[in-house]
Amino acid sequence: MSKASFTSRRAPVHHYVLAVILGVILTIAVSLLVGALNPDDFWLAAGIGALCAAYPALSLGGKVFVSRNTVTRDPRGEQSVELQWMRQAGAGAFLDVLVATVVAVLVLAIGRFAVDALPVLLGLVGLSAVDAGLRYVAIRHRALK
Repeated sequence: MSKASFTSRRAPVHHYVLAVILGVILTIAVSLLVGALNPDDFWLAAGIGALCAAYPALSLGGKVFVSRNTVTRDPRGEQSVELQWMRQAGAGAFLDVLVATVVAVLVLAIGRFAVDALPVLLGLVGLSAVDAGLRYVAIRHRALK
């Protein structure tokens, strides 16, 4: 292999610093928001909020400031077979969840059932995630046979 294939691209140091600064600012903002929403246990809630937000915030900082210099975009990345499988699975799952939502609304309206919305909505989110995952696995299995 040629030596050029082993060269690595690095971002300027100030881009890494900017990424960390953005991550810290976002982490503090989320932490303060979570703490403000839970004034009885402000510091505990703020600490939990900070722990939950730190990794995504720092990752976002890296994506915004560092990845432009270190990651080369595949010009044909949108044509990958995995992305096509994911789009097919997502489209099928969307239709399944839409039909399930319409059926649930009709059952609740006709039967005049009174239910809390939160468990129903969480169930729909869970259904969509499981449905899309199972569809992806089935599509992948059929394609690789």
